[in-house]
Amino acid sequence: MTLMIIIDCDVASTLAKVNRIDILSKALPGANFCITNSIYVELMRAKNAGYSFPDRIFDHLSVITMDSDDLKAFHDISTDRSVHYGEAEGLSICREKKATFLTNDRKVIRFAERNGIAVLDMKDLLTLLAIKQVLGYSEMISFIREIEAKDNTCIKNKDKILARYLKDGI
Repeated sequence: MTLMIIIDCDVASTLAKVNRIDILSKALPGANFCITNSIYVELMRAKNAGYSFPDRIFDHLSVITMDSDDLKAFHDISTDRSVHYGEAEGLSICREKKATFLTNDRKVIRFAERNGIAVLDMKDLLTLLAIKQVLGYSEMISFIREIEAKDNTCIKNKDKILARYLKDGI
């Protein structure tokens, strides 16, 4: 059975801004990566506002639609005010299809963990890349710096990610 990973807008946008959507399949070969309709609509708003990064997402990720089972889960999940509708859609599909949700939203991560939904964040993705040595040590440093600069963010615990290289003597 193929692992399905639904990617939230924040992670997809971050990877698209640094032009590295391809890194997903290197971290988790064989997985089926997709976005929900809600994420697609959110990205279309960014595209219509003049941003080009959504096109890179549309070129690499498929869009998944809720079915009737997902819709029931959506109704249950969307009543939790800590989860927005776009995230609720992804979490609903993940719950029903035993998929994994990839997000950077701490509230969503806590919700998923409390509700038995598999969840990953950017730190997990970067750690997987380090463990599998997809990027060399200096490439990882550059990759992290580029993410932080282009997405105006800070990767927490990057020292732990980079320590994976030192631990393995790289």
